[in-house]
Amino acid sequence: MFTTNHFIWMGISVAIIGILLFISLKFKFKKKTALLIMVGFSIASELCKMFTRIHPRYDDAGEKVIGGVLSPSALPLHLCSIFIFIFFYLAIQKNEEREKKIISFFVPIGLIGAFSAILVATSGVRFDEVGPYQCFIYHSAMMYLALYYIITKQVDLGLKAYIRNLVVFLCLILIMIWVNSALSVYKTNFFFVVEPPAENLPFLNMDKGWYVYFLRLLLVGFIGETLVSLPYIIKELKQKKREKQKALQ
Repeated sequence: MFTTNHFIWMGISVAIIGILLFISLKFKFKKKTALLIMVGFSIASELCKMFTRIHPRYDDAGEKVIGGVLSPSALPLHLCSIFIFIFFYLAIQKNEEREKKIISFFVPIGLIGAFSAILVATSGVRFDEVGPYQCFIYHSAMMYLALYYIITKQVDLGLKAYIRNLVVFLCLILIMIWVNSALSVYKTNFFFVVEPPAENLPFLNMDKGWYVYFLRLLLVGFIGETLVSLPYIIKELKQKKREKQKALQ
């Protein structure tokens, strides 16, 4: 599963995350500054993906015509890609309560989702192709922003946020079943609900059929969300317990 190139890319990802975190914490970046850094990475990533995955157009007779179209599989409809729009929204909106909820949803995805993308490397690991650069650098930036929010204590992942995130995640998964069905002629696989992100994965595979794979996919998402949120939930429950005991005294 892992090759020398893959290990090199993972090392590069760690370096990017470390450098961005060091600079942000060293110079005490404001929340908006860190977010604008992510916006910059998002723009570069999406433009790179767009202009390297445009294909020629063909007429009804199969003849090549002038112009090109973006491959539907390159649309920003994967879970990590959807955040491109959310980063822009966070940069301009001023509702703190709404921002808090969005950040609480982003952080688990930014950690678990981006880490999984780096680990699986669905865009390949070759250095003479553009895809790996776009994939590894963008997901490294996502992990940086998520860690920045955690380190600077700008995220609330209590019990309410945990339940809300699970509901939103499940709804998005179900919606993507419809989206992939509508675009099945283009063989899209958004959210990887059609098939695994890579072959021969130890747990996320089709060995026992699609339904088992789909349930495993949901389980992975549930476990990831739980692992990130659990420390916050425990802290919240302990705080409520202390407050209750104090009120009884």
